[in-house]
Amino acid sequence: MGAGAIPINIEEAFKKRAKSKHKLRVYTADIGYEGHDRIDVSFHGGQAALTPPKHLQLDYKLGRKNEKEFQEAFFAFLEDSFIHYQHTWDNILASDRIVLVCSCNADGKSCHRHFIIKFLKKFGVVDRGNLKGSHR
Repeated sequence: MGAGAIPINIEEAFKKRAKSKHKLRVYTADIGYEGHDRIDVSFHGGQAALTPPKHLQLDYKLGRKNEKEFQEAFFAFLEDSFIHYQHTWDNILASDRIVLVCSCNADGKSCHRHFIIKFLKKFGVVDRGNLKGSHR
């Protein structure tokens, strides 16, 4: 650790922040959604704090990782992201509503957006489901 470095226990910092409950409502929508609350988590060009590494996403899509393995690895990524992108996470959690979009436009629970929502539930957010149409 260099001079002036502040030791951070990532697990403790994460657990402390997760205890604060937020009133954030989370929706999903197709990639055409253009609202101000839109967060793109697509494979190409998505929000870095919420988009899984490409190798992890491909391992899941190609069946090299099952759902449980993907979730464990993705949650570990998100916990690390929570520390490294604190400003981004603070802005997300301070919002009233966000809409997660992905270029896969997958129906059901096959898109990684639903894993993001599971993770966000640790903060007390509410899953409001899928928005229909592209402008809301």
